[in-house]
Amino acid sequence: MDKISQAQMEKRWQKFKEQMGYTEEEIAIVRSNPEYVKVMEYAPKFLTHRIVIEVVEAHNCGAGHKPGDRIAIMTGNGFLLSQEMPKRVCAFALYCAIPRIYGIWERFHEDLNPANLLVTKVHCPDVGCRRGGWGEVVLKVFAEEIPK
Repeated sequence: MDKISQAQMEKRWQKFKEQMGYTEEEIAIVRSNPEYVKVMEYAPKFLTHRIVIEVVEAHNCGAGHKPGDRIAIMTGNGFLLSQEMPKRVCAFALYCAIPRIYGIWERFHEDLNPANLLVTKVHCPDVGCRRGGWGEVVLKVFAEEIPK
């Protein structure tokens, strides 16, 4: 990443402080953590990508998810973009994607390509009717660059 000016960095910290509702004392605590400082330096990667949870396989899914459905789209920071999602989204499918989302954040944090996760797919917690459950879904979790 190109170095940004001190003034740009201070503007970034101020915006973050306001977004989080931090007091001066709280922002000082956050700024004293070297890892959080590093995140702030690489913040553009969090802002230039979004995270997608897409259905790869679905069998008897109660929520009606089908292959190709993008059941969750979120900002690089993890805020759901509900206007870009289906009306019905299985909360359990979202839950199982969390470890992959953290993996993507680690890639952002290290300024690495988020597309190079070793494991991108997860299985919903339901095992399907043949194994004592109801339905089942396999999901792919990935980051994509936001079109300019």
